[in-house]
Amino acid sequence: MKKHWPVIIFLSIFFALIAVKLISHPTPFFDWDESLYVQTGKEMIGQNKFLMPVWQGQYWLDKPPLIPLIYGLVAKLTFLAVPEITTRLFSLFISIIILAFVYVFYNRVLKDRWLSTLTVAITAFTPLFLQRTQTVNLDIFILLGWLGYILFFDNFFASLFFLFIAVMGKSLIGFYPVALIFIYYFYKFFKKEIGQKDLEKIIKKIFIQSLILLSWFVAMFFVFGKAFFWQHIIESHFRRVTSSIEFHFGQRTFYITLAADQMGRFFYLGIIGGIITLISFFKNKISSKNAFYSFYLLFWFIFLNLTKTKIFWYFYPVIPQFAFLAVVFINQFNSKIFKIIFGIFLVILLFNQSYRQNVLAVNYSKQEPYYDLSLFAKNKCQSLEILINKTNRDSFVTLDKLGLLITTTKWWGEHPSMVYYFGKKINFYYETKDFDNIYKNKGCFVIDKNDANYLTGNTKQFGDYFLIMK
Repeated sequence: MKKHWPVIIFLSIFFALIAVKLISHPTPFFDWDESLYVQTGKEMIGQNKFLMPVWQGQYWLDKPPLIPLIYGLVAKLTFLAVPEITTRLFSLFISIIILAFVYVFYNRVLKDRWLSTLTVAITAFTPLFLQRTQTVNLDIFILLGWLGYILFFDNFFASLFFLFIAVMGKSLIGFYPVALIFIYYFYKFFKKEIGQKDLEKIIKKIFIQSLILLSWFVAMFFVFGKAFFWQHIIESHFRRVTSSIEFHFGQRTFYITLAADQMGRFFYLGIIGGIITLISFFKNKISSKNAFYSFYLLFWFIFLNLTKTKIFWYFYPVIPQFAFLAVVFINQFNSKIFKIIFGIFLVILLFNQSYRQNVLAVNYSKQEPYYDLSLFAKNKCQSLEILINKTNRDSFVTLDKLGLLITTTKWWGEHPSMVYYFGKKINFYYETKDFDNIYKNKGCFVIDKNDANYLTGNTKQFGDYFLIMK
């Protein structure tokens, strides 16, 4: 504790600041992630269905069940406080653990508590990391699992625990650390840094761990059949790599541009640090172990740039990588004075970047008209029939023609948070002919202002939306 007091003080202040913000300014769950995971977790517990996430009574085969279940349990067990606070405080708690792991992980290379703390600070104040720290999401668990697996690799059960979190959080992508450590130890064997017996021991260990977790996929295939294989493996994994499914388009340089936007000047410093580290490795100035730690998360960034589907939050696990590389070049200076000068420069740069973005004052959701509509209808309607607005209807027609829709694309509507706040069945309609058929009946219907031709009878307006009660 005494040795690492700088990072302890930083994490304590960071936790206190974010916690006060979350408690003093609660906001509704935003679309999409928060409402999806809390609602599916709520349904899993309420319906005693724990094999897969459940959305409006149907198994959501795209995702593993762990993260929605965790958030559902947090919301249920902390019933004395509103879920909008407790679930986000839980995300903050996990983020603090991640930052502690980032410190320990990169301190093994830097061996400097101040530089390691600076790496943590740059990571913490990156906008995307801040957003994930204050919201319900599964990305934090991926990074937790990836870092924890390497940090506790020598302990079979501890490393298996963190691999479990990663795989049950993000499915096959969770095996990322297994692939990297497999390559790493093969390299060490090739360079004669370890013997054949050591390699066989490592391979046996990761094979058993992988086999344990892969058994879940086999079990789910037997339970759900071809639907699981198609939705979970083909659509959720391979199609995201090979095509820009749904609305996730972007240029080939999408993630590079995103990295520059998120990291600011630290991105360019990170490139310099990466080049210096790579040169040092080839000149045998750093060990293969240090090189492995130095570039551990970079391969995920390289992979992202090869995928066709562009989603900004996929960049989240790479943030500590660029933060570290932006700092590591300081270690090249032999002079302590130069280290201090450049360290102060990076601190000023971080403060300026965070101040301009006003990162601690940003809210990620607000009271929107569709929240008000959902809460109003909750006590007046048994179900809601919602016609998607014309712009989105046309977009879905285009995507369908291009073959860029997946099985669950039309499950969510425009605002899946409406399902959580309404608390009952909502049917979303993407074609007017389907809506026309149901509109003949009695019930509650929601339309956009551009579909005013449907207006009739008892109507209440919420922003651009109309609630029609027949």
